[in-house]
Amino acid sequence: GINAEYGTSNKSLKRCFVRCLFSEKMRRVAIVSACRTPIGGFGGSLKPLRAPQLAAHVMKEAVAQTQGKLDPAKLGDVRFGNCMEDNDALNTTRVAMLLAGLPQTVPAATVNRVCTSGMESTVIAMHQIQAGFIDCALTGGVESMSNAPYLLPSARWGQRLQDGAMKDSIIHALHCGSSFLPYPKDGPVEWARGKPYIMGATAEFLVQKYGFTREEQDEVAFQSNKNAQAAVESGRFAEEIVPVPVPQGRKKPVKMVERDEHFRPDVTLEALAKLPPVFIPKTGTVTAGNSSGINDGASATLIMAEDMAKELGLEPLAFISGVGMGACEPELMGVSPVPAVKDLMRRLGHTSVNVWDRVEVNEAFAAQYLAVERELGLDRSITNVNGSGIGLGHPVGATGNRLLVTLAHELRLNNLDRGMATLCGGGGVSLAVELTRA
Repeated sequence: GINAEYGTSNKSLKRCFVRCLFSEKMRRVAIVSACRTPIGGFGGSLKPLRAPQLAAHVMKEAVAQTQGKLDPAKLGDVRFGNCMEDNDALNTTRVAMLLAGLPQTVPAATVNRVCTSGMESTVIAMHQIQAGFIDCALTGGVESMSNAPYLLPSARWGQRLQDGAMKDSIIHALHCGSSFLPYPKDGPVEWARGKPYIMGATAEFLVQKYGFTREEQDEVAFQSNKNAQAAVESGRFAEEIVPVPVPQGRKKPVKMVERDEHFRPDVTLEALAKLPPVFIPKTGTVTAGNSSGINDGASATLIMAEDMAKELGLEPLAFISGVGMGACEPELMGVSPVPAVKDLMRRLGHTSVNVWDRVEVNEAFAAQYLAVERELGLDRSITNVNGSGIGLGHPVGATGNRLLVTLAHELRLNNLDRGMATLCGGGGVSLAVELTRA
């Protein structure tokens, strides 16, 4: 139809398309607002709120931070990550944005790239803006793990005989497909061969590969808790956290949840050393203390083309200056940030990780963090300075975006130029994003 109407060949159309792509410099993408809820404990203060309600809260705040300069009808897209979707909200993002009062004419999509989902939502929208398809987007992530249901898989078509097993959707989700793709039959860990494995077991596989000690892992966990506690108690998160009003039931006053609640304020190395291994009885080294939490929370970033931000008079918190992707063996998923960060560095021409003033590496497990630290040569003194998955918690669909929110504010508060955020994802996938101030 197009060829006949305009009398052009396929070859000339391709040339025109290439000229359009490269005739102008790709647009810079700015983060103009960034916020998150406090991170709630499992069954903790945020439990009464389901995922769409948590997401709606940060959506509304991210737009409100523009102080009326952005007409919400100008949003080109709304994208949020969510791994364990509420059974009453098939497209969590769409339900949440309508709860937030955003215009019905604005599209919305929910993204699931496991733990990287919240970061992926921002990367997709960034590419849309760079390409000129849209001018601005509301991105983020949400998870309410406290509200993840138990399942009765055999109930749909009838439990013919005997008892029907009720399955925990969280535990099965944390196997990340290994029921379909079990541990390799020729893998180095003999007891795991041919069997499904939970994500905590992948940390034990990394321990076996790299030889990390229990003491090394507990030290990471101890420092993560202390960094998180210091950040919370000093008020460093004040500009990124949005207090959340949580109903407490009939005739009870609404409770304002204002601070992260996962970290253990009185943790000691001695207490951590007493915790039993969770995934390999007796001989394992991965414990509840040196693993990330099961948590609730939401995070949001409002991103737009730099020229739109200037036109609206919005000062960017940071610019998204680069993205990298990577993947590795599913059973060693925790080390997947290594190829993602190397891809980012290759694309940006960086030859050293020392180019970054701050680094955020989500701590799914201490062993996983240690593997990434060792492979990349990270400087721990500038990495996860405000805590991470172990100390702050890990609401899986939100964490990828939460890292960007925290990094953007950390750079601004300390007048730093450049930072990088990355995290692993179940199945062995990863993303890495660089933020700059100018």
